Amino acid sequence: MIDTQSPVPMHEQVSTILKNEILKRKYGERGCIGTHAQLAERFGVSLITIRRAIQTLEDENIVVVRQGKGTFVQSTVLQDELTALTGVSNILSQVNVKADVRVKDMRFAKTPDHFNAKVRRAMGRECLHIERIHFIDDVAIGFARLYIPCHYGQKLTREDIETSTIYQLYERKFNVPLGRGIQYISAGKASPELASILKVEVSSPVLKIERESYSAQGEIIEYMELFYEYTQYTFKVELDLKS
Repeated sequence: MIDTQSPVPMHEQVSTILKNEILKRKYGERGCIGTHAQLAERFGVSLITIRRAIQTLEDENIVVVRQGKGTFVQSTVLQDELTALTGVSNILSQVNVKADVRVKDMRFAKTPDHFNAKVRRAMGRECLHIERIHFIDDVAIGFARLYIPCHYGQKLTREDIETSTIYQLYERKFNVPLGRGIQYISAGKASPELASILKVEVSSPVLKIERESYSAQGEIIEYMELFYEYTQYTFKVELDLKS
């Protein structure tokens, strides 16, 4: 499990493994992941290595150490502080967890009728429709439908979508400076298709994020619909109380 020949320090390997397990809810909402001694025995490393690994998780507010009892899960959800337009991959990368992104569908199709009139006009009659799923160790944590204007979509490959975020592609592949975005957050029920993808019960609660993204010149570059099992994602907003 721990590669002693890897250039990655052992404490980083341990913390990454534990983070993945926590995000997969192996320990439940507030469960114990073990004492330092138990973890040292499990991973075959020293107590010093375990202390450093746990300290990393504490610093990221993922676990809390209770003296004499063990280390417990502090947070099992992805947290978006809503300070910038971002996605699952970006949030996971901030805590050094890499998601596996798989394209489920990628084709040109009619722009959906449920888009508002302004977005439909900007997108055109057809657009590139992409469906992709984010996995951590084969556990689906998020599902996204992306809609890209045809003149950009014609230049995208499946590999592009699986290895980069849309915003990275616009900046690096198209040299398009990013502008503003509008995000809508709502709750809903899992359709049979969504329930199958996220491995939840049909009609169970899901969180839906709809997002319009624009270039610095005001051109629409993406419409995205994101879906999460409701316990997997949370938003944190800091507000100024002064009037």
